[in-house]
Amino acid sequence: MVAPNPITVGAVVVTGLVYGVSSIMANKKSLREIPGKIADAGHWAGEKLEEGAGKLVDGAKSVH
Repeated sequence: MVAPNPITVGAVVVTGLVYGVSSIMANKKSLREIPGKIADAGHWAGEKLEEGAGKLVDGAKSVH
């Protein structure tokens, strides 16, 4: 901004809000899928941690 004043700053803020809301509305369907994808990733990570812990226990038993 070359010469910022309250009017230009306000115009920039309003433009950003309009753009942000329109982006959210345009991607509403894919945004609804995000929580399910996060839950699936958490479930997968939990399974991998369980597998790794089991291998760690098995390895510790074989050393003893």
